[in-house]
Amino acid sequence: MDAVDRYDMDIEAEEDIEEDADTKPASGGGDMKRRHRLNSIWRFHPFHGANVVLLENSSVALRHKSFADALLFSEQPLTPGDIFLVEIEQIESEWSGHMRMGLTLLVPDTMSGNEDLPRFSLPEMSNYGNTWIFPLSKYAQDHPSIYQALPYRNLLGESTHVRTPRGLLPKKLLYPTVNNEGSNMPLGAIGCRIGMIYAPTENNPLNAELHFIINGVDKGPAAKNIPLQAAPLYIVIDLYGATKKIRIIQLDGLQSLQGICRNVIHENFTADEVMDWSIPITIKRYLLPNC
Repeated sequence: MDAVDRYDMDIEAEEDIEEDADTKPASGGGDMKRRHRLNSIWRFHPFHGANVVLLENSSVALRHKSFADALLFSEQPLTPGDIFLVEIEQIESEWSGHMRMGLTLLVPDTMSGNEDLPRFSLPEMSNYGNTWIFPLSKYAQDHPSIYQALPYRNLLGESTHVRTPRGLLPKKLLYPTVNNEGSNMPLGAIGCRIGMIYAPTENNPLNAELHFIINGVDKGPAAKNIPLQAAPLYIVIDLYGATKKIRIIQLDGLQSLQGICRNVIHENFTADEVMDWSIPITIKRYLLPNC
């Protein structure tokens, strides 16, 4: 039973949560649910930069040398209102800068047969056109984005849960496991959780606005004029600079029993509480890989 089915079964018990959850599936709710049931596990596409190695069924990406040639794509497109989330697992302090993330209309399957990937996402990848990719450093406290000074709608809403095409998602799953709120965690540190979500703009439903989610916080729109009707939008990531290894956080779908249990523990217990449990250290390392 996947997460959408579980939420459908519990929907009456969660009516009060659902009424408060502001983010709705942006379009095609029923069809979108069925598509995710068929292909709900996020993986990286096999077409990637020369310095990238994919691990654990393509859910983990490692840049094994240098600081460049590390472009990645998602295996499937991101749908409106859905959330794509990664956690930083390893960094290299001798390099500066952080990974870059965004969306592209370029289809990885088509690209893989025609050309080599550029070494860097900026400016090379963005020069291809139809790509919206941004450095995480724009969200550093000493380099605030222009959008952070303007009012914006929070696509995550104000409830404890957020409504996505996959069902109701507890917001706690967006927080880093080493610090349940993540407010004091340095940007780009091990354990940081970085996500993306997009939805139609309020003024023009044919265009979308892309928001980044940093440790559970919606940082507002990074781009506002992404065409929704042109083609599917794929995730593009540049595993650049200090960011060496990332893991996709599966927010629902056909997870292993271990993964489901870990998500439940992350939702209900702090890292300090888990560390106090009388369980083998190997299990603690699985539950809290950064402690």
